[in-house]
Amino acid sequence: MFGNTLTLPHPDGNVVLKLINQDGYSSEYLFRDTTHQYVMRIRHTKTKANGKPSKDRHNVEIVETIFAVGDVAEVERKFYFVIEQAPNDLSVKNVDAVADLLIATSNAFPVALLAWES
Repeated sequence: MFGNTLTLPHPDGNVVLKLINQDGYSSEYLFRDTTHQYVMRIRHTKTKANGKPSKDRHNVEIVETIFAVGDVAEVERKFYFVIEQAPNDLSVKNVDAVADLLIATSNAFPVALLAWES
């Protein structure tokens, strides 16, 4: 189990999320102030077999909400990733590679994604 807080190293400054719910194979963390909130959910499930061995599925989701102010509408942003592999496969090499790609390109890769490049 993760701790009672998770620190998101955000470019605008660290965001410390507090555990607000934990049950079996999922947890939910929250940061909220007067201008915005972050909700992080961590979930673990198993895929359906469909004739193949089932796989473990791990999902992390972050939702940022910037609250409406006056005539400026509320903004919501979501980012998530999924790791799906055999229960006995503990390799994190692909996770590490994608994280490094996002960081090493000085944001060029995610910016290109937002510009619909593929």
